[in-house]
Amino acid sequence: LVMPWVVFSQDKSSTDPSIWDQKALLGDWVGIRSSLSEKGYEFTFEYTAEAFSNVSGGVKTGSVYNGLGYGSVDVDAEKVLGWNGASLRFAALWTHGVSPSQYAGNELAVSNIDAYDGLRLHEFYVEKEIEKLSFKIGNLLADEDFVESDYREVLINDAFGQTASWSANTLNGGPAFNAPGLGLRLRYDISKTVYLQAGIYDGDVFDDANGDPLINQHGTHFELGNGQGWTSLYQIGYNGFNVSDGKDLPGWYRLGAWHHTSEFEKHDGTKTDGNAGVFVSIDKLVFREQDEQGLGLFGRVGTAKRDCSRFHWTMETGMNYRGLIPGRNQDVTSLGYIYGKHSNEIMTVKSHESVLEFTYLYQVSPAVYIQPDVQWINRPTGDNTLSDAWAVGLRVGFIF
Repeated sequence: LVMPWVVFSQDKSSTDPSIWDQKALLGDWVGIRSSLSEKGYEFTFEYTAEAFSNVSGGVKTGSVYNGLGYGSVDVDAEKVLGWNGASLRFAALWTHGVSPSQYAGNELAVSNIDAYDGLRLHEFYVEKEIEKLSFKIGNLLADEDFVESDYREVLINDAFGQTASWSANTLNGGPAFNAPGLGLRLRYDISKTVYLQAGIYDGDVFDDANGDPLINQHGTHFELGNGQGWTSLYQIGYNGFNVSDGKDLPGWYRLGAWHHTSEFEKHDGTKTDGNAGVFVSIDKLVFREQDEQGLGLFGRVGTAKRDCSRFHWTMETGMNYRGLIPGRNQDVTSLGYIYGKHSNEIMTVKSHESVLEFTYLYQVSPAVYIQPDVQWINRPTGDNTLSDAWAVGLRVGFIF
């Protein structure tokens, strides 16, 4: 899962502009922030607040509040430690609130900041670049490297981030928001546009096969082995956005695969060694007004082993338009659809769950956005006895 904080840049100016122009609400900290930046330290502090109501259908109607605090420091290791081509990141999360999916009753989670409450250690890693090769080692988010998108990420439903064909079919969701995993990721840039990458990670980021979030609630419980296996991801991609001239219509095409070595229970009650799946995705700018304004389309399809997977295959598609309303060049309008097909071997279900989402991100200032959101959830949990749910929400994001 890549979150809204990636949309905006840090404030590196030593002179604070007006609050409507500042890239961070706390500005330059009287020159301290820009001074630290020059020395190789970049700080990020953000808070995302949201309220969601299930206004119809699902399990029952009701309203919830969710909050996400995020803090990190990125270190230019070349400036600070003399490590040529190296960088470090240390990050922490504060998650709190109630899951809106408990009212909607769905598996494709309504919110991508929905997580077990707690203050937790998040990412910490070293990244090193050696010509065309780069590696990252530490506590990593695999979804940040393998499922990022130019157009899906503004949507709030969690399945638009980490594909449910992976997250729902692996052990405890895999190394992704909000639980990174110890691991190593290697990437080789064949050219400016074509790359290969692979990663191997701790097989159980919860350190509990039954999914008890309390075991690793604060992100400081590290356990490798002990029967939890390993998870790995592989990808080949073409990223035309890397060489876009600002006038063309670039695209981003990726083919990925994942594998988990642990023992999984099959739907017939027997055991099998491992689960695996593949997914392919595309982001394509199809109409450009000017600069980054224009219409982009996205699509992704993923599948996993039928006999031990909750979702046999999933599909996401939609559109993203930046600057649709005249004079609102940084606002983003997005419409997305998810279809998750349950395995036919789950005899009690034999169905699907799907979500249609519409959202509009209103950029109040570089440091503040407001985002209303509506989701129609068809067949929550694949249960055709539940009425379709309607979840309506409002998210507000702040950069400090």
